[in-house]
Amino acid sequence: MKKKPPVENNEAVMEFVKTLKELDRRHYYATKAMGLMGSSIRAVCKAFGCSPNTVSRAISELSNHIAPPKGRQRMPGGGAKDKIEKHTEWVTAFIEVVSGHLAGDPMNENVIWLNINASGIRKELARRGVKISLYHVQKLIKRCGLKKRSFRKNIPLKSVEGRDEQFVKIKNVIELCIRLGIPIISIDTKKKEIIGNFKRAGQVLCFSAPECLDHDFSTFADCMIVPHGIYDVAHNIGYMTIGLSHDTSEFVCDNVEAFWEEYLSKVYKDAKYLVILCDGGGSNSSSHHIVKQDFMDLAEKLGISIMMMHYPPYCSKYNPIEHRLFSQITRSWSGAPLVSVQDARDRAAATETKTGLKVFARISTKVYEIGRTVRDKYRECVTKRIRFDDTCHNWNYLISPT
Repeated sequence: MKKKPPVENNEAVMEFVKTLKELDRRHYYATKAMGLMGSSIRAVCKAFGCSPNTVSRAISELSNHIAPPKGRQRMPGGGAKDKIEKHTEWVTAFIEVVSGHLAGDPMNENVIWLNINASGIRKELARRGVKISLYHVQKLIKRCGLKKRSFRKNIPLKSVEGRDEQFVKIKNVIELCIRLGIPIISIDTKKKEIIGNFKRAGQVLCFSAPECLDHDFSTFADCMIVPHGIYDVAHNIGYMTIGLSHDTSEFVCDNVEAFWEEYLSKVYKDAKYLVILCDGGGSNSSSHHIVKQDFMDLAEKLGISIMMMHYPPYCSKYNPIEHRLFSQITRSWSGAPLVSVQDARDRAAATETKTGLKVFARISTKVYEIGRTVRDKYRECVTKRIRFDDTCHNWNYLISPT
């Protein structure tokens, strides 16, 4: 009897087999064992380290022209059986436990959540005499359509008169500015950060577990920074100023002036207007006279008219800079401590996204005075240089240079 030659077992063949999907690999073993290459099941198993049952099943599939359904590697019906189908009492007891731990939004019956976790459900089931693993509790939770979700900050604290009209106006102005090539920027001051070896939220890739101070007391910080951001709505460009003094309207106007000189004036060479979107409090307050005075000075320096558009109270989260720039800066600052002001600046400048966000960053060491008062001729200047809009006039006004 002629002896069958051994199966080829070189590195190239083994690498080729590794690239095959499970079904193709199984059929490849079968063709070897069926004599196309003069081999046998035992020789194939020895050469490729596979199970005889796998090869035998593949030979049966090829001989009887049996193929798994499209998109599958095996015939349906395999794998472990679902115990939940056998134990219907699990489902009944689970529903009884969950029903007593439901919470929800009284204004929306579709918003429901559980105030008990999987381990707690398992303990409650055990008290009812139902012994079940944590794995099957999690499967029951999934079957009910429950999934871990985070709460979204979408509900304003109060209802403000003119809120909807202002949002419609801002939307229309944004579309108009983009269409006509008028610069429109979104500004705001980010949360103050302490500089030093303090723990920050998030994780970072490292070779060993890093250590930081066990308390986040600002008194032990090297300093505290005031990050002010500017976002070009049309071109997806961010500008971050790391301030070391106070968050004042003068600080804000200096940052806008710097962004104008370094970037905006070069992109919008013939611009005679600048539209600014901001919230209505703090250094951007829509009611403080000192803010209007500083922005009048800014319009005078730049030689352009500035259109101020404030978001209604309790609606600052809708400001584009919040979710297009600040969220990305937060990601860049997460994980590792901000060990120095330069480190905070460099990590902010390195921020980028798949949508093409680019960030310029600088450090401002200027000291800003707080508690300033307006000049004597302030009201006369307001009458001459500020024109309030008919729609929501407290939030929309045009400042002209002299």
